[in-house]
Amino acid sequence: MNRKILFLHGEFPCGGAERVTIDIANYVVLHGYDVYVLARKVNNKECPNITIIELPDSKDTNSLINANFIISTLNALPIDIFILPIQILNHLNYIKSNIHCKLIFALHSLPLWEVIFNLYQKKKRNKSSFLKSLEWRLLTYPKTIWLKKYDKPFIEKHQQAYEQADIYTVLCDEYKQILINKLGLPQGDNKVRVIYNSERTIEHINRNKKKQILFVGRMEYEDKRVDRLIDIWGMIYKKAPDWELLLVGDGEERNALEAQAQKMQLQRIHFVGYSNNPQIYYRDASILCLTSNFEGWPLCLTEAQANGVVPIAFDCTAGVHEILSPSGVNGLLVPPFKLKKYAHTLLALLNSPEKLKEMQGNVILKSKNYSPEIVGKKWLALFESLKN
Repeated sequence: MNRKILFLHGEFPCGGAERVTIDIANYVVLHGYDVYVLARKVNNKECPNITIIELPDSKDTNSLINANFIISTLNALPIDIFILPIQILNHLNYIKSNIHCKLIFALHSLPLWEVIFNLYQKKKRNKSSFLKSLEWRLLTYPKTIWLKKYDKPFIEKHQQAYEQADIYTVLCDEYKQILINKLGLPQGDNKVRVIYNSERTIEHINRNKKKQILFVGRMEYEDKRVDRLIDIWGMIYKKAPDWELLLVGDGEERNALEAQAQKMQLQRIHFVGYSNNPQIYYRDASILCLTSNFEGWPLCLTEAQANGVVPIAFDCTAGVHEILSPSGVNGLLVPPFKLKKYAHTLLALLNSPEKLKEMQGNVILKSKNYSPEIVGKKWLALFESLKN
């Protein structure tokens, strides 16, 4: 009889965390596992190797109605391993006390990402007012980043997840150390495991690239900060007349970003919109740019590498650093958040076709470190270790 695992998602399929779930499912079904997904919103029920079940409350994943449905589903199937990617449920203690399966909490971002996200939410709300913006710079930012005044409620939530989980996974070794330090865990804690996200191998890579610079992702201010990329393009586009910038994605910031580009009278910048097949853009682009405030393990960087697209990003987190290191070989890292330095680095690469070609080969090789087979084996070993 096959063992059964179940993932909980808000929307499915949707973004990076959901794609990772699909990759895990595709691997472990070959090794005696049945895979289920519970989701508040189902975007596509036809997902090979996964049985998708809709939650009864489509508005709030965290509702008590959904908590009771989760419990009944886990017990009725019955599920052997329950996996929570990213989201810490409000009723987690209640759910755990009424189920008999193992629980894995999978952190697909950096530890305490909520602190930084909330910080930039406040900046976004206050940026239209000079006085509020000044307050953000002089009070809110120092209290958050330097004095750690707002860490406590999020630390408590992650401590709860840690206590309830049988295993807590993070994306790289440095994130494990951060988590150990923040939660006051013993060094060498065996409950915290490191498994990075997988990247699919591209069978037929187009090496005859166009002079295209690419952004792929959500257009949200709190984390992605695409406005920085538009400013950077404004610094260099006249010096790179053969190049164009393609922005693939959508989000609440898109209208503001288009207005910004129009106000700056930028040329050769194209807002493509959301695409359920970004592969067609990775195929032709030469360079991918990321200008985020923070990232956990950004799949757009490894997707770019797998397609022979050279990525450039601010060296803002350990996940970004690990993917693009060493800088100048597997991508380019720019000190955060130096826009002029980023523009200079990008323009230098545009003017160095030999270097760009060399790095194109490097990044393809680097992406193979994250193949679904390598990462799938790590998840399978983890599941096997949780057998009763």
